[in-house]
Amino acid sequence: MSLDPTNLGDLFRRDFDFNQVALIDLGGESSPREFTFAQLDAMANAVARGLDQLALLPGTRIGILSANRAEFIASYLGIMRAGLVAVPVNYKFPQKMIDFVLADSGAQLVFCDALRAPQIPSTLPKIVFNQSNSEGFDHFINQELIARLFLNLIKSL
Repeated sequence: MSLDPTNLGDLFRRDFDFNQVALIDLGGESSPREFTFAQLDAMANAVARGLDQLALLPGTRIGILSANRAEFIASYLGIMRAGLVAVPVNYKFPQKMIDFVLADSGAQLVFCDALRAPQIPSTLPKIVFNQSNSEGFDHFINQELIARLFLNLIKSL
């Protein structure tokens, strides 16, 4: 079967059961976590919609500094779905190299896990996985959901 994707962020085949387990995440704060294709797809879409709300220009660079985990994959796919460029940064790099990669790429925002959040330059906004505060990933993807539910409510009135 040949795939002709219009966007590399949407490489999921659509002709099979989306309720199958897509990945088992051993890298989050609580292990293991299972994610179906449907859950991963929904999380990637939420990231893309959240980024769309930021009104970033196509091609804007977005860094990812994290150990392997489901949110890393969802962020990577969501960034591409939003028409932006994902810049994965090896978390094993020394601080000077992390700073260089983020500066050289022109990253405007960074998704990261809590352990690496202090390594993000203070001049860059960050979205931190598994945090619920205003910098948190859950807040970022749920803000979009809240806005969409509110708009649907207004439309129904």
